[in-house]
Amino acid sequence: MKDDNHAAALPQPALLLELHSVELAMQVIHYIMENLHTNLSVSNLARRLSLKERVLLCGFESQTGVALGQFVLRRRIERALDLLKSSSATDSEIAVGIGLKTASAFRTVFFNYLGVSPTEYRRILPPKKEPASVERQKRPCKSVSRPVKKPGGEALRPLVV
Repeated sequence: MKDDNHAAALPQPALLLELHSVELAMQVIHYIMENLHTNLSVSNLARRLSLKERVLLCGFESQTGVALGQFVLRRRIERALDLLKSSSATDSEIAVGIGLKTASAFRTVFFNYLGVSPTEYRRILPPKKEPASVERQKRPCKSVSRPVKKPGGEALRPLVV
């Protein structure tokens, strides 16, 4: 007699391939995020991950819904935006930090992606807030009392805040 439950419990080859692709996509994403400053060409990524370029491209897009090149570009732009907001790094420093060779290349990629130059983007950012001084951060403790007056001017007992 055939055991149908046993046959159903065996992993199917397509499921194993899909699971492997999910794990592979996560590995690729992690590598990209940790190495935005390096050469992330398809050929370099495929070599690093011991894959054929076509397998990498198709597997990544099928798991993420985004083409590998677009994913890399988007992550580089996001990193550039963060650097523009939080630092005074030059375009050249940002270019190196996101894996582009020159400030000119960075400005071109940035403008083509967002429709605004890095300089203009920085200009339209809200001004950075200065951290409040220690004096401004102090608040009265709850045991401080203040006199409270009735509308007629007569003092009531102190109110504990």
